[in-house]
Amino acid sequence: MLDFFYDSLETLKQVKKPTIKEVINLTIAIVVIVIVASIFFLAVDGAFMNLYTMFYDLMSQ
Repeated sequence: MLDFFYDSLETLKQVKKPTIKEVINLTIAIVVIVIVASIFFLAVDGAFMNLYTMFYDLMSQ
């Protein structure tokens, strides 16, 4: 158990902090991915809503 603890500390010492440029680039990438995913899910939701409305109209006649 103690060996695991010391190995974990050694691994933790090797971790480096990201630079400000890396933080900015990753933040921009995340924002873009969220916007693209939102547009995709909005389009899919609209398509399914239209299909449901068409199906409901056909069945209620």
